[in-house]
Amino acid sequence: MHRNISRAYDALWAEHERIRRIHMRILSQGDPKLERRLLRANPDSSKHHDEVLLYEGQLSRPQRRRVLKLISYGSKIERVMETLLKLRF
Repeated sequence: MHRNISRAYDALWAEHERIRRIHMRILSQGDPKLERRLLRANPDSSKHHDEVLLYEGQLSRPQRRRVLKLISYGSKIERVMETLLKLRF
């Protein structure tokens, strides 16, 4: 049972990272240096959060909608991951 939970958690983590990469790619708007810097930043830091909000404000309306959907999907993945962690221990 624990092995299956671990596999599910790993798959969800990979999906979460994929969603984060897409999010940062949209924010960087084709600038590879900015995308790399955003991906390497600590997602829990307030400085990174402020920077993301700044770049989100510069997006077009359709891009903002897409980012909002990605964030919503990422949050759902995080909730499932938290539940799996509770089951694991």
